[in-house]
Amino acid sequence: MMKMLFYMFINTSAGEEVKRVLNDLFPGLIKEPKRVPVRVPVHQPENDRRRDPRYR
Repeated sequence: MMKMLFYMFINTSAGEEVKRVLNDLFPGLIKEPKRVPVRVPVHQPENDRRRDPRYR
């Protein structure tokens, strides 16, 4: 619960200033979220089990 409230505070304008000061004093203390590439499988109709007569 405290962690959630802390991150809600950090997302405010005052919290951004606190985060900047803390990260200046202790580098890497409050990590920024990073975008991570995620591979999304492409649907291929030839692999569709509903269309395969063996599965009817």
